[in-house]
Parts: sequence; structure tokens; C-alpha cells
Amino acid sequence: MTPVTCTIEPDELLGLSALVELDRTAAGGGTCAGAGSSTGTCTCTCTCTCTDAVRTAKTLMRTALADKLEQAGLPWAPSAKAASERAALAAEPASVMRRITGNGKARKAAAWLAAAALAVTLWGGYTRDWQWTGFRGNNQLWAWLTLLLFPVVLGTIPLWIQAKEYIGKGRRVIYAAAIAAWTGLVIAGYLIPLNWTGFRGQTLWAWLNLLVLPTAVAITMAVASMRARRPQARLRPYHKAVIAALAAGWIVTVIGGYALQWQWTGYAGNTVWGWLGILLPLVFPTLLLPPLLKWVSGNAAGRASAAYQAAMARTAIAAAGTSP
Repeated sequence: MTPVTCTIEPDELLGLSALVELDRTAAGGGTCAGAGSSTGTCTCTCTCTCTDAVRTAKTLMRTALADKLEQAGLPWAPSAKAASERAALAAEPASVMRRITGNGKARKAAAWLAAAALAVTLWGGYTRDWQWTGFRGNNQLWAWLTLLLFPVVLGTIPLWIQAKEYIGKGRRVIYAAAIAAWTGLVIAGYLIPLNWTGFRGQTLWAWLNLLVLPTAVAITMAVASMRARRPQARLRPYHKAVIAALAAGWIVTVIGGYALQWQWTGYAGNTVWGWLGILLPLVFPTLLLPPLLKWVSGNAAGRASAAYQAAMARTAIAAAGTSP
């Protein structure tokens, strides 16, 4: 692959220098007097700043490329054949369904129509006792959780992953308050109890069955996104601490549920087969699927990453050779 030399503008170099200084400060390092150079090339006397600027630029470019490729439906480091096939597919005349889904007004009208139909169905099911709706038999919050939790997670997790840097602090505080309020509602549903929640009588086993599929999907999407953006990324210490705490808590409930007969766990009577139905969706995509895919594909992702790193190294060397 022919090396490509890119020239950046002075304001872009200032932005890179600022990011380098922020990263160095966060890592406990010092500052560099040459980091504020406003020329289009690295002229600072501190060689670490130039190296860090190149590394930061590569990271930013990789992240932006991964996002754009994902939006275009292409894998990382796509071949020329894959790019040509995707371009040919995009050039095909849009079908009726694609034209409708690509029309903002049509989507908005469909959303309002669906909301109106749902409102009428809810009104008829709960107040007029329309038997065909089946709502009267599912008049508790627990039933609606079972119905809606998975599609809500499936629809919102990609937004959290792709745009988390742009979610402001105030909105994060609102989300934290909503989670705290939800936790209080669950506790109240058991202690008061609030019959309309349907929580009273639901054991830990029922909660595990409710949460396992949405959790598995969220973990899989998060891990896939992390590897696309940063192939060498590893779990941070607090991630490991949370996982260890959850695993320890689960082991305690297993001992209590089976050996001490804790009725609230609902574990008694559930066999290994039942546990496989809960644990496999969590374990398979995170622990078993990556090595399986690596073996099936012949480590295609690793070879693509190595090719990218080699190309970037050649680019950096070419850029260093043309610098004054």
C-alpha cells in the first residue's frame, strides 16, 4: 500500500496538542513547552509531543473511520470488493419500502398513526374490556416489562454506545435519578406491596429470566463496538471490580437458594438445564464467541488490524521524513 502524507492546518495542530496535553496531565505527566506551536508542522523541541500528536491523530482517525464504516454497513478495513459491492447496492433504485422509511414526514406520520392506534387499543382493552386485546389479563407492570424491556434495550443501546460522548452531564444526572426512582419503586412493590406492579411474588429466578436476554444483547453490542474502535482495549479495573462483585453475589444467592432454602431466590427445583438457559446467553457472546470467530475466520480481524497498524506506521515514517 502506498504511504499517504497528510498536511494538517494550524488550528488542527493546536487541537491535537491540546488533547495530548490533557492526556499527559490525566496520566500524571508534565507539560511540554512546545505543545502550543501554531504552525502546520511539529516544530516543538520536545520529541514526545510530536510522537503523542501522531498517536492521538491516529486514534481519532481510526475512531471516525470505524464510525463511518459502521454507518455504511462495512467492516473495519474493508476490501475493495466489499466496498464495490456496497456501493453497487447503494446505487440500486430504492424500493417502495426504502423510499417510505427514508422519508422523514412519512416516518413521523406512521409514528403518530401507530401511537393513536395503541392509545385506542389500550383504552378499549382496559376500560371497554375488549377481550381480543388480552390487556385485561396483563394489567400489571411486570407483564409490560416482559413485553417491552428487550425491544427498548435493543433500540437504545446503540445510541448509548455511538453517542455517549455527546450525552451531557445534566442528562446523565436525570438518568441516574430515574434509575434511583425505579429502584425505589421495585422495593416499594415488594414491601408495601403495590399490587399493580406485579412485583410481589416474583423471585430472583424470575428477574434473572427477565433480564438475561436484554443484558446479553447489551454486552454483545458494547463489546463489539469497543473492539471496532479500540482492538487492543481491555477491561478497566472498575469493570473487573463490578463483574467480580456480581459474580460473588450470584454465588452467595446460589448457596443460599439451594443449601439454605432461601425462598425468595426461587432457585429450588431448577436444574442445570435451567441455569444453562440463563447463563449461556451471557457467557457465549462474551467468552466463547470471540475465540470461536477467531478460529472460524482464521483470525481475519487480527490480520486486518495488523495490516492497518503497518500502513499507519509507514504513513508516520513518511510524514516524519517530510517534516523540516
